[in-house]
Amino acid sequence: MFKKLLILFTVVIAAAATASWLASQPGAMQIEWLGWRMELPTSLAVALFVIFALILVFFDRLLRAIRAMPRWLGRRLRQRRDDAGHRALTLGLMAVSAGEPAEARKHASRAERLLKEPKLTGLLVAQAAHLAGDHQAARRYFTSILDDRETAFLGHIGLLRLALDDHDPVKARQSAKAALALKPNSVLAADHLFKLETGRKDWNAALPALDVMARQQKKTKSKTAPDRLALITRQACALHFLKASELQESDRKSADKELLTALKIDPGFLPAVTMLADHYLDDKAHGRAAKILETAFKIHPHDSIATRLKIAWKSNDGQFIAKLSKLLAQIESSQQKAAYFLVAGQARDAGLDGEAERLFSAARDLDGGEEDTPSRWHCTSCKSRHDDWQAFCPACDEFATLVWQRPAGTSPLITHDS
Repeated sequence: MFKKLLILFTVVIAAAATASWLASQPGAMQIEWLGWRMELPTSLAVALFVIFALILVFFDRLLRAIRAMPRWLGRRLRQRRDDAGHRALTLGLMAVSAGEPAEARKHASRAERLLKEPKLTGLLVAQAAHLAGDHQAARRYFTSILDDRETAFLGHIGLLRLALDDHDPVKARQSAKAALALKPNSVLAADHLFKLETGRKDWNAALPALDVMARQQKKTKSKTAPDRLALITRQACALHFLKASELQESDRKSADKELLTALKIDPGFLPAVTMLADHYLDDKAHGRAAKILETAFKIHPHDSIATRLKIAWKSNDGQFIAKLSKLLAQIESSQQKAAYFLVAGQARDAGLDGEAERLFSAARDLDGGEEDTPSRWHCTSCKSRHDDWQAFCPACDEFATLVWQRPAGTSPLITHDS
């Protein structure tokens, strides 16, 4: 404000100084025209010329404003119409998010009438129709945008969700594959395709979708990223194990290759460890069996691993317990107490009561406690507990969510004894 006043004051001073200077200048102007003669001071002539020029500029601007008035009014009306349309669009999207189909359809109709943006309003209309249960109207819209490359991905995702609502996994899978083909890095499309492929037990087809999720998850820095990445790792391990399970009767070599891939991902995955160890033991490859069993025992001490280690080592009871005891020092601290009790139990079963008592005493000295609650398969999704590993949690049907661990001190939502 002060700056504007300063500029105005400067202009007024300059104009006054100019007028004063012109008035003090000597000279006169004489005009003869049609028998008339006019004489006036030069300063007055200059002033009249300036005033005349200003009047011309004023009327020119006025004429331009009058001529531009219809266009200005048109723009204002269009702006108000667009503002009202975008407000209706926003309210419609909010109604969809809130799950209000009636409000969503009302605002969608108003937005469609006010805006000339069929892509925007059509999407809202489709979402409102979907929310209201009118799948035919939603399907017509999503199908109509498939021909436009910019909107085809959203069209396939919309058709995918409609197919899932209609319990049509075949069409849902087709739409998910089409969406992923358009955007190969889409986690949304890959996640849907992965669930559909695992649902039909096509483990081989599920792996590429899981690879997409793994690549994108590694780029994520959210707080839940580590948990999500751990789940993806378990899922990859489970897929290779399940492929091996299907191949072990017809193609043992390929099955072993899949099991090795699973153990490369998670060397302590018990189902893969025991299956591959059994294959090696059947083939008399005791050294190879011992190697994977020892690695797994250090991660997850388990009776099934210990039993197979005795066969792989080809040792008597005393040698077996001695070798197991040597592994105890290499087991991570969180598993050591369970490992000591396990080896002590093996020693007792072998009739080595003195060694068993020593190991039991050493186990009780760890953290000064009694034997921990035995480890079981825990679902990371629904927190249920199970005796055996399964690809899908029996309680919540989530894929590869079972992990072998001790209870964390909380009561499970569901316990399954199998």
